[in-house]
Amino acid sequence: MTRPKPALAGFFKSTDLPMKLRLLSATVLLGLSSVTHAASFDCRKAGTFVEKEICADAQLSKLDDALTANYQMMMGSNLGDDGLSLRKEQRAWIAKRNKCATNRCLTDLYRERVDSVCEAPVVTGLHPICTEASEVTGGK
Repeated sequence: MTRPKPALAGFFKSTDLPMKLRLLSATVLLGLSSVTHAASFDCRKAGTFVEKEICADAQLSKLDDALTANYQMMMGSNLGDDGLSLRKEQRAWIAKRNKCATNRCLTDLYRERVDSVCEAPVVTGLHPICTEASEVTGGK
């Protein structure tokens, strides 16, 4: 009995791997952006100002989705310290974010973090292709 080939078996054999990884990342993010709530929490349970703003604002929700995806991709990379530094930075950023009292504050912090989370150095392997904040637009 022959095993069926995995769906992406030939996908990663090409010499155009960076472009294909970018396309794959974009496809995943498109799927995430069609969700009506932020990826990092359930909007039905939103209780804080920050959570309510993210759920109410399509652009903030998409920025939250992009940050979640970027963070998860970076944590899946070899950062040399099992992601401890990045995790510590993320916790400090969340504490700062939770002090925001305006939509503008949240938007500015998210735009900065979506990009900066991907600046962590990768020790071995490929650096993940992250979504840049400038690629995230508002609207549904």
